[in-house]
Amino acid sequence: MAAEFKHVMMMVKDVPAAVKFYSEGLGLPVKVSSPGWGEVDANGTTIAFHGAESNGDAGSSPILSFHVDDVYGAIATLESLGAKLEGRVREPSFGKVAAMRTPDGHLLSLLQPAAVGVAAAH
Repeated sequence: MAAEFKHVMMMVKDVPAAVKFYSEGLGLPVKVSSPGWGEVDANGTTIAFHGAESNGDAGSSPILSFHVDDVYGAIATLESLGAKLEGRVREPSFGKVAAMRTPDGHLLSLLQPAAVGVAAAH
């Protein structure tokens, strides 16, 4: 199966403030809003807001987020094409997550969703 594009993700200092900015400022409908994660609908494309772990992460370029069947297989394939793994593969409750830099330096998020029955919000 090909990777499934999910959303454009932006790292922000204050998720509720970012959701308010895009919903009230641009009239984009709110899909999700919580302290650490938010989503607005930009005419069929989801813009997601992720709470930055440090101030240095906020304002970084958008992150293209993909769901994949096998995160380790996707990592191997992308590394063979010049991408570099950023940090380690994390395993929160909603699945396996990896961040990768493309050869041009853009950031990708890969998520292998958890088995059915476990929340897969991201």
